[in-house]
Amino acid sequence: MSNPRVQTDRSGATPVTVFCGFLGAGKTTLLRHLLGQASTAGEHGRPARWAAVVNDVAAVNIDGAVVTAENDARAALGADGASEVVELGNGCVCCSGADDLGEAIARLGASGRYEHIWVETSGVADPRGIATLFTRKNPFGKTLSDHARLAALVTVIDVVAFAREAARAGVDAGVRRAPAGGGERPVFELMLEQTECADVVVLNQCDRAAAGGDEIARGEALVAGLNERAEVVRAEHGQVAAEFFTGRARFDPVATTGSARWIRDLNAAALRPAGSGAGGGLVARPRAAVPGEAYHEKKYGITSFVYRARAPFDAAKLNAVFAEGLPGVLRAKGFFWSTRSPDEMGFVSLAGGAVRWETLSVWWAARIGAGRARMEDRPPSVVAHWAEPFGDRRQEIVLIGVGLARREEELRAALDACLDRAYATAP
Repeated sequence: MSNPRVQTDRSGATPVTVFCGFLGAGKTTLLRHLLGQASTAGEHGRPARWAAVVNDVAAVNIDGAVVTAENDARAALGADGASEVVELGNGCVCCSGADDLGEAIARLGASGRYEHIWVETSGVADPRGIATLFTRKNPFGKTLSDHARLAALVTVIDVVAFAREAARAGVDAGVRRAPAGGGERPVFELMLEQTECADVVVLNQCDRAAAGGDEIARGEALVAGLNERAEVVRAEHGQVAAEFFTGRARFDPVATTGSARWIRDLNAAALRPAGSGAGGGLVARPRAAVPGEAYHEKKYGITSFVYRARAPFDAAKLNAVFAEGLPGVLRAKGFFWSTRSPDEMGFVSLAGGAVRWETLSVWWAARIGAGRARMEDRPPSVVAHWAEPFGDRRQEIVLIGVGLARREEELRAALDACLDRAYATAP
C-alpha cells in the first residue's frame, strides 16, 4: 500500500532545512543525530517521513556513505524511522552541483512522500547560492519552491575554531598577511559569510570549549555582531532536537539574504546624505552613537562603522594599508573607487587579515560619460547615491571589529591618507 501524500505546508510544498558550515564543524554528526530521531519525531509520536540529501565536493562522498550506512542499518533492524538518503558528489551544491541538488530536492518534494527534507552541503558551500536555488525562476516561471520550500538556512560552527580564528584576526590584525588573489577565498571569510547568511547558527562542539574559558560567549557575541537576526543554539556532538527545526519556518528571501551586518550598515548609510568634514569635504564623519548597546557590543566591544568618501583611493596606498592590517578589524566589506581603474566599481572583502579585491561593475557615471547610458536611465538606487561632480563614484566600506570605538579615528585617518586629494571638492 502506497503512502498517502504528506501535506505539512499550506502551499503543499515540502519544507527543507539546509545545513552549511565549514569542514569539521559537525554537520554530518548533526544530521545523523536528527535522522536517529525519526522513529518518534512524527505527529503524536509516530515515525516521521523524512529524506536527506548529502553533498561532498570529492568524488567519494564519505559523509554520504556514513549517513547511508547508518540509515540502512536502521532499516535492516526494522526501524520505522528509516529515511531516504540521496548522495551527491563531485561538486559543491551552491555552484557546479546546483542542478543536481535542485533535481534531487524537486524529485523528493514532488513525490509527496516526505514531511521534511534535510540537506547537508559541503564544507565550502555558500548559503546565498543555496537560497538562490530556491528563489530563481526557470524559463517557464517556475521555482524549486513550487515543490519544496526552504524552511531555514542553518550554519553549523565549531565554536572553538571559530573563536580561535576570530581572536587571531582581532589580536593579530597588525600582522602583515598576503592578500587573497587568483579567486581564492580566505577560510575565515567563508566561515563569516556562512554565518552572515543564516537563519539559525548552531554553535557546535561546546564540549570542547575550555572550562572557564570564553570561547562560547565570544562565539555568540561574534555571531550577534555579524548577524543579529540569526537564532543561536549551543550544541554538543550535534545534539539538537528535531522539533527545533521542524517546528516553524524561518527563511525569508529578503531578510535572510540581507541579514549580514555589513549589508544592513550599507543600506542604512545609503539613507543618510554624505556629510562634509575635515579634509576638504572628503569624508562623511561618524553618526552619533545610539543609546543602548547590544550584548555583543557591551561585553566584547564588537561594533561597526561605515567609511565614506567622495574622492578616489590611490590603489597602491590602499593595498598597503590593508596588507599591513587594520587594527581590531575582523571584517570589512564595501565598494571602492580607485585612480588605477576610475571607471570600475571595486569591491573589497577583508576577513581575518586576508584581503580579496574584485571588480563588480562599471560606475554609472562612467557609462553616462562614455555615452552608453543616459541620466534618465539611472535606477533609483544610483540616483540616491548621486553627487556631482563624480556621480555615483564613491568609497563606502563597512568595518566590523573589536574596540573600534577607540580606534575609529585612527582607522579613518589611515583610509583618508589613501585618498587622492587632487579630487577634493570644496566643502
